Amino acid sequence: MGMRLDRRPLLRHVAVALAMMLAAVACSLPTDDEAAIIPPEDLPDALRSDLATTTTVDPGPRSEPIELYLLAAAGDRNVVVQVMREIDAIAGFEQRIGLLFGENFVRTEQEEEDGWSNALREFELIEASVNDSRVAIINMVALDENGEPITVEAQVLADAVAQLVFTATGFPLDEPILAVRILSNGARTFVPTLEGDTEEVVNRDDFVNYTAEWVPPTTTVAPTSTTQGTDAENGGGADNGE
Repeated sequence: MGMRLDRRPLLRHVAVALAMMLAAVACSLPTDDEAAIIPPEDLPDALRSDLATTTTVDPGPRSEPIELYLLAAAGDRNVVVQVMREIDAIAGFEQRIGLLFGENFVRTEQEEEDGWSNALREFELIEASVNDSRVAIINMVALDENGEPITVEAQVLADAVAQLVFTATGFPLDEPILAVRILSNGARTFVPTLEGDTEEVVNRDDFVNYTAEWVPPTTTVAPTSTTQGTDAENGGGADNGE
């Protein structure tokens, strides 16, 4: 019978080697009492805070210039004059046209010195919108000191509507406003224009007399002449002796 190998010494060597390996691994792991500090340069780029970059998004302009129209005296009539103001770039039509109403509009010192006025200070804006036909519908009302609706003079109304027409149709929109309809406290109202009162929509042509270039038409009176008629025409017939 052959000699039988004793494997116990070999197993002891393997067990000792395995125990030493486990001990080495355990020593390399950080404990709760002493956390390991890893230098930033040893971390992947994605985890390095010193290499992180931020992207700044440009919000764009928060305000933009807007053209409005006031009134200036030109002899015995008023003309519209353009002024500039700033407004939120995302403001809608109602906010833009509403700048002219009541106490919303404040004249600059220069505008006051020039004597420019705002007829819309007499009115309160109820609602304003633009329909699919590119007509601005402006619902407004004049109020007294107690907040009660009042009727204003025709000239004041004409001045106010002229300001609205030139301002609204001058807004730089993708689809420009073509005309304006005025409502008084929700109802149609007669608006004085160059050609007379109307309840229909109006545009700049109806208020061309509010431009500085407009010249009132002159009326030419044809001269009259007096002619001497004949005796017969004047009733002076021949003497018949009667």
